[in-house]
Amino acid sequence: MIKVVFFDFGGVIADEGWEKGLTEIAGLHGFDSKKFFDDACDVLWSTGYMYGRADEDTFWRLFAERYEFKMTRDEMRRVIFDRFAIRPQVIELIKRVNEAGLRTAILSDQVNWLDEFNDMYGFFGLFEKVYNSYRLGIGKKHPEIFPMVCAEMGIEPAEALFVDDNEGHIGRAKACGLNTVLFKDAADGIREIETIISI
Repeated sequence: MIKVVFFDFGGVIADEGWEKGLTEIAGLHGFDSKKFFDDACDVLWSTGYMYGRADEDTFWRLFAERYEFKMTRDEMRRVIFDRFAIRPQVIELIKRVNEAGLRTAILSDQVNWLDEFNDMYGFFGLFEKVYNSYRLGIGKKHPEIFPMVCAEMGIEPAEALFVDDNEGHIGRAKACGLNTVLFKDAADGIREIETIISI
């Protein structure tokens, strides 16, 4: 029986703004979009920014050592932020999950921006817990995070449903015993969640 539903942020609660925003920034500069995205991810992970081991200033400074930007940091930041559009239909689903008596939490690989998104849109109040890699110092590339958050919520992995758009994260969660939904299309993903938890 499912007791807790863990929702990813980018790609589930909101559009995946990181990739969309970087692709747009690359196009505005005439950069190769795949290389630009890969380089941004390399800086993100190699600095430890994703896990709170470096700050945002460090990320932008080291990224700027690889490219000559025409845009300011704030302009590029705004392009990325604007692409993280909250999905109203998913917010409504989360409300219905709560109303059905299930508990909900965010489990997201995000940086300090997640707090800023909440300041903008005010969605943290829908969740019992918010697990963010930037605050935890560990992310969904590490399988141990899944039993860890289940234990913190006081449940067994089999009592959790994990919703994410990343196949690797889904595979690791499933291997740890969690029920999963690979959320690629919002309408299909919502229907699958509704079926699993019978709402």
